[in-house]
Amino acid sequence: MKNKCLHAVAQYNMFNDGDRVVVAFSGGADSVALLHFLHTYAKELGITVLAAHFNHGIRGTEADEDALFCEQFCEQYGICFVTQKADVPAEAEARHLGTEECARILRYEFLQSVADHAKIATAHTNSDSCESFLFNFARGTGLQGLCGIPAVRGNIIRPCIYCSAVDTRQYCKENGLSWREDSTNAQTKYTRNKIRLKIIPHLKEVNTSFEENALRCMRILQAENDFLQGVTVQSYEQCKDGKNALLLEPLSRLHPAVATRVLMHFVQQHGCENVSMRQISLLMQAKNGEVVTFSDAIRFKKQDGRIFLVEPMKEMQPLFIPVFAADSVIPFFDTYVYFKVLPYNNENIGNGGWILDADKIGTAVLRTRLPGDRIRLPKRNCTKTLKQLFTEKKIPIQQRALLPVLADENGVIWVAGFGVDETRLPDKYTRKIIKIEWSKTI
Repeated sequence: MKNKCLHAVAQYNMFNDGDRVVVAFSGGADSVALLHFLHTYAKELGITVLAAHFNHGIRGTEADEDALFCEQFCEQYGICFVTQKADVPAEAEARHLGTEECARILRYEFLQSVADHAKIATAHTNSDSCESFLFNFARGTGLQGLCGIPAVRGNIIRPCIYCSAVDTRQYCKENGLSWREDSTNAQTKYTRNKIRLKIIPHLKEVNTSFEENALRCMRILQAENDFLQGVTVQSYEQCKDGKNALLLEPLSRLHPAVATRVLMHFVQQHGCENVSMRQISLLMQAKNGEVVTFSDAIRFKKQDGRIFLVEPMKEMQPLFIPVFAADSVIPFFDTYVYFKVLPYNNENIGNGGWILDADKIGTAVLRTRLPGDRIRLPKRNCTKTLKQLFTEKKIPIQQRALLPVLADENGVIWVAGFGVDETRLPDKYTRKIIKIEWSKTI
């Protein structure tokens, strides 16, 4: 392990003389090995070491015992130690995130706060990188997602990236080091555990050198990704039209692999960090005049040979548009709502759209949502606030104001993307219906 770590440190120039390094210390074998290695060779590497432990608050007493183990380990070796405890399950629910994702976000927020621009060393190994490779592969990632865990990303370094889990445990045994085993690591309900415990062992049956071969594959992919990234930056300069727009004509001449990356680079330059290939595809295939909304209501429009950033609506002005019992098309921000009055028969209730009983609505308005708005959707057997529905569907907060709501003096009738209140649906007495359609194009 020592030689592999020193090789990674030298190859990626991880340390400068005098660096302060915060080690993410969980108490597991990988982090114990890393912390001991960096502490042992701190003088040789020209660094000072501090250990930071984050208690996720998931495993109760067991997690508290991990924290105590880490504190005692650092006390034994004279290593400065800091810790923080959080209730990850509660925070995950509040942020509408999965437990694993929320734990990772909170952990890195803690580490960055401790580091204060110093280096952060995590104990990710080649085994972890293989798990990420397979995890992203299963999700249908692009090339960058198949490059594994980077050895260096900003101020985060991974000296153990060439080591396997076997290497770190062997190092601990050779140096008489004990470690903690996280009981949740054996639970296959977590995706990465399932990959580690079930999938990778089968791949090792196919080839016992799977991890080493996967590392070599990821290095090749990383080199090709770096090359394509260089081409992307050059092509981006040729396609951009000022700071906030891309020209479609030069973009269309690029190879699709490069064009996709140029578009990805463009939207990332405007604050969209976690962009999916699906979002890029929607923007690439958008029709003239169509607007595509990304996270936090960051919007891009394709029009007249350009894709450009739509200025954010800092203060959303509420809309209240009267709706009359006649066929009409009503613009609503970047979308259109169609109303059509029809006789109630089998022919008219098909072919998409939402339908409601025309005689069950009063003086209707098409508007933005209001605090306390609620609706009883069919077959739900409960009434929910629009806030609850938007939260369940993980609709970004600023985007919620863009969704049209049809209401009258008796409450919400229809919400775009969700449906009609069950009390307004046609019944055996219905003679006339209103069909509603919602579209991004006219």
